[in-house]
Amino acid sequence: MWCDHAFYVGATADNAPILKDLERIPGTAGVKIFMGASTGSLLVTEDDALSAVLASGTRRVAIHVEDEARMNDRKDYRVEGDPSSHPALMATKRIVGLARKARRRIHVLHITTPAELEYLAGHKNIATCEVTPQHLTLAGEEAYPRLGSYAQMNPSIRSGAHRDGLWHWLRQGVPDVLGSDHAPHTIEEKAKPYPASPSGMPGVQTLVPLLLNHVAEGRLTLQRFIDLTSAGPQRIFGLVGKGRIVPGYDADFTIVALGKRWTVGGDWLASRCG
Repeated sequence: MWCDHAFYVGATADNAPILKDLERIPGTAGVKIFMGASTGSLLVTEDDALSAVLASGTRRVAIHVEDEARMNDRKDYRVEGDPSSHPALMATKRIVGLARKARRRIHVLHITTPAELEYLAGHKNIATCEVTPQHLTLAGEEAYPRLGSYAQMNPSIRSGAHRDGLWHWLRQGVPDVLGSDHAPHTIEEKAKPYPASPSGMPGVQTLVPLLLNHVAEGRLTLQRFIDLTSAGPQRIFGLVGKGRIVPGYDADFTIVALGKRWTVGGDWLASRCG
């Protein structure tokens, strides 16, 4: 790695009692909960287990917020070969209620619906949140016919109306950060017919150019972009010496040519997935 990084500890129903210790291990960013769409034991679905995780530790908990039970109930709606039928459903109100009972700060990851952001606007004292470049850029009506399973992810790419709604609440200042939700898979894996194809796409390397493209097209100010990618993460996660150009802080700089134009291609991407 060419930059400072850390990893989340994945919460499970079994490791809840020791999360308060695990979240303090050097190199740990904190605890992450998958409420839906994960593998193995990295899935915490029941209220009792979620409450146990939230009660163990003090750092802000990052949460992939989907309702696994509702997703399973809707599996019959999936159409083989049609990734646009991929389900992703909201559980944000549920986890905010549990967080308030536990008096634990949370961070809601990769939000896809304006209704979630409208709700979270009234709960900023306990819940911060992120949006991703892919949900701000892609619309299901265009993405699925053109990209097929390459556009398949959790939570799913939604309609253009949803995308426009995310931009509305971004302009209102509700999202705190931008996240990549980097989840690479090989071309061979992605070529499998839906629903055998895995969810996710690479996103670390494309986050800055994609959002600067939105800046160039007037959807976002450069100052707001900097806050979402630097000062925002520093603020909500309490990072020391990060996020601002100030004497004594780490000199973490990204240098860009704002007038440059190019097309993202496979030969430019460093991810091993291509």
